[in-house]
Amino acid sequence: MNASVRPQRLLLFGGTGAIGSAIAARFAAESWNVVVATRGAPRSEEQSRWDPLTQPQAPAEVAAKGPFDAVCWAQGANRNDSVYDVDLDAHLDLYRANCLFIVAALRALLDGGLLARPARLCVISSIWQDIARQSKLSYGMTKAALRGLVLSAANDLARDGHLVNAVLPGALDTPMTHANLSPTQLGRLVAGTQFGHLAGLGDVASTVHFLCSAANTGVTGQFIKVDLGYSDVRIV
Repeated sequence: MNASVRPQRLLLFGGTGAIGSAIAARFAAESWNVVVATRGAPRSEEQSRWDPLTQPQAPAEVAAKGPFDAVCWAQGANRNDSVYDVDLDAHLDLYRANCLFIVAALRALLDGGLLARPARLCVISSIWQDIARQSKLSYGMTKAALRGLVLSAANDLARDGHLVNAVLPGALDTPMTHANLSPTQLGRLVAGTQFGHLAGLGDVASTVHFLCSAANTGVTGQFIKVDLGYSDVRIV
């Protein structure tokens, strides 16, 4: 590598979960410097504790590693509820975790001059922002709100050349999916397309990598589904 060319820098929120870990590994394999910001206790030297909702400025150790060529938000929360039993306080907590967190972080990065120009920003949402599952009221509403967030940010940040997109995973072939869904539910998901299997973590990580890489020069304000067509292409 040419010594005069610095490695690309990714700031990854939520890099300790399954999707975040896969994204971190993919970018590291492509020689990116990956900085993980977590709301919980850091698990390694590459991770920093930062919750933008309570800390409106980036911690010094995060700021020192910028400016960032790309930022990915893979954090979030989940909840099962419906109009029959919704807890309003819990609903607002989910909105803070899934939506307001991103707004607060983006504002802090802009105010701190921590985004390279251009930067590529990617939000991990879900196919359930566009279609409904039973007993997923608060989750579906907060994911649907991300559509407005991404479109607004893509519009406003274009003046500085930034590209803003979202990746929408479906059910992924992970231990958590197998633990949380019954065999019958898994069977219906797998049978929804002719692939005969679910998409994997690597599929999500590869999509995020392209959107955040220099190869992406014209994709912004888009919502890329990674579900092997489950949302739109069905077996009849």
